[in-house]
Amino acid sequence: MTTIYGQGKQDKNLTLTQIKNMFHQINDYKNYKTVTIVDAEEFLGHGTDNGGSLTGYFKNDTLKKIIEWVGLSNKVIQNEYYLDKGKLIFVYSTESRYKYNDGTQSFDYSKLNIVFKGRYYFNNDKLIDTILSDKQHIDTKQEDATDFLTSTKDYLKLLSAKRK
Repeated sequence: MTTIYGQGKQDKNLTLTQIKNMFHQINDYKNYKTVTIVDAEEFLGHGTDNGGSLTGYFKNDTLKKIIEWVGLSNKVIQNEYYLDKGKLIFVYSTESRYKYNDGTQSFDYSKLNIVFKGRYYFNNDKLIDTILSDKQHIDTKQEDATDFLTSTKDYLKLLSAKRK
């Protein structure tokens, strides 16, 4: 007789439910101490056309949420990282593009259209599920997940050091 251990559909559904519950708990809490870095170069390693910011939300000494906002010449990318016990459990990612005005041949920086929404679910530093609104991100979801995991570790160190 052979026994195979793996994450079955019920286990995965239970894990996703736990992640969603933790997401709501993190967002419902209101008394976070925040640390914000407004120099994109400090957290990205390079500047951007329209700046950037990184905000960490601490409950006591524990980082629970990070919001990364990056302004580029034609779009804004925002990633919200959610952590449980120092590990990434969820990322909500959006990409919004500035409307291009053909008449002026320039971007209208007062109008943003959301062109992508992504939900990335993690368990034990592994991507376990995604809900993505476009094919491009479906094709790159594994690379995106690796980037999110790396960024989380870097941002955790950076924001924790700033907090002291």
